[in-house]
Amino acid sequence: MSTAAGQPRILFFGAGAVGSFLGARLAQAGMDVALVGRAPHMETVAREGVRIRVAGKATSQPVQAARQSVAELSGAFDYVLLTVKGYDTGAALDEIHHLLRPGTLLGSFQNGVGNEEAIAAALPDQALLAGSLTLPVSLEEPGEVLQHSRRGGVALAPVSPEVNVAPLVRRLGEAGFPARRYADYRAMKWSKLLLNLLVNAQTAILDLPPAQVVADPELFRYERLAFLEAATVMDRMHVATVPLPGYPVPWLRRFMSLPAFLAQMVLEPRLAGGRGSKMPSLWWDLKRGKGETEVRYLNGAVVDGGARRDVPTPVNKVLWAILEQIAATPSEWDRYRRQPERLKALLRTAVKL
Repeated sequence: MSTAAGQPRILFFGAGAVGSFLGARLAQAGMDVALVGRAPHMETVAREGVRIRVAGKATSQPVQAARQSVAELSGAFDYVLLTVKGYDTGAALDEIHHLLRPGTLLGSFQNGVGNEEAIAAALPDQALLAGSLTLPVSLEEPGEVLQHSRRGGVALAPVSPEVNVAPLVRRLGEAGFPARRYADYRAMKWSKLLLNLLVNAQTAILDLPPAQVVADPELFRYERLAFLEAATVMDRMHVATVPLPGYPVPWLRRFMSLPAFLAQMVLEPRLAGGRGSKMPSLWWDLKRGKGETEVRYLNGAVVDGGARRDVPTPVNKVLWAILEQIAATPSEWDRYRRQPERLKALLRTAVKL
């Protein structure tokens, strides 16, 4: 299925910020890349390419683009990589099913945990890999991806035992990404989950900048408790905490285990500065009024894992419930936006239970 030049054909399905960024960088390195995404973004990409802006400088890369339909594409792909939200996984599998030919590797580059298990259950014979991008990016406008930091890279791990991710790791390295292979996809994905939890749910609920959340001692306390609940679930699952490209997650876990005031002293400048001006994924889900968020694959996954292993997860449970409520009834957001005392009161009660 590779091109005549020996380059693999790679499809990013659900190409927003993550898929467009990865696809454009791979295309810059000479690989045959196609994107499928939402119409306004794909129409701009088809005309002008993907613009990547970092540190005030912008580059543009032509990439084949289709408007949310794989029917516009022809031929076979070596890799079909999902970058859709977790709640769109089922619909995405229906769309791409006919592209999954013998030899095609399917990959999940999705936030949170549980996507790989859902895909494996739906397609038990499909060769599957898991990926995580640790470079923070956002889709600023149709056709333009903003890279918020130069720190980070790409993590890959086989889900199916027969999958060899080394060739894709090599291709990503050729595209300029620090890329690393992991033997245990669960360790990789749960370690990324620990990063995804940070300054995400509370920032979204309160509609406050991440720096303001981590500067508040009580809100930071709940950030720390939610993180430690997830870490305890990982321990009960016998899932290791592993370093990710650009992020020493075991180091972060050690500091989160300190008393709250010491953890805040060490981590506040790093957590506030690490995101730059980037608002988190759950905030964007609420802002766009999508009616769903990825919280079930983040805080919700911690709650589910804790319930199966007798680990209390009160902070994650409250954050999950509030975000589901706001997503279902957008007017509920007004009860919490810029009102931290209301959220604090609920979390105080939950932690005391």
